[in-house]
Amino acid sequence: MRICAVALVGLIALTGCGKKKGGSHDGGLGGFVSGGSGGNDNPASGPTDLPSGLPTDLPSGAPSDVPSYDAPTPSYTYSAPPTYNSDGTNDISASGCDYDESTRSFQYTLNLRNPETQSMHYSITIEWEDQNGGSLLGSDYKSVTVASGSSQTLSATSYRTLTEQTSFTCKVTSALKYPSST
Repeated sequence: MRICAVALVGLIALTGCGKKKGGSHDGGLGGFVSGGSGGNDNPASGPTDLPSGLPTDLPSGAPSDVPSYDAPTPSYTYSAPPTYNSDGTNDISASGCDYDESTRSFQYTLNLRNPETQSMHYSITIEWEDQNGGSLLGSDYKSVTVASGSSQTLSATSYRTLTEQTSFTCKVTSALKYPSST
């Protein structure tokens, strides 16, 4: 008999045949009203078994104690390669434009000074020309490396036998310079 009574109370709870709210079932749905007696119409206030000490004033937006991130500064510095004038003719002064009959050679002395802040390699072409007709009588080529701020003397020579009195000129026709790798 007890089992039947418990089953009946469970059936009443499931079907909503208990206490009615306002005399109707509100659209056919049944159930017990909160509070259990007296028809209290106040909504439920929320769970009452929460732990104490929980914060109730949560901040909105981003947390203010998160550090900002700045991109790291590179630990290297870039410096552009030094600039230089590739025309080395201004770095050369010359003297002793001559012809030696005993060795049958044209001669010319070049004084080369490197004004750059780095070691430079020079490629120099020297020519001897006939003053009367402008024809080429001889030429020489020099390739030399000169340290920064240093000077060097070069002797240019071209061998040729002259059979008559000839007036000639000596000149540096090109002097290309570029940074030395050594």
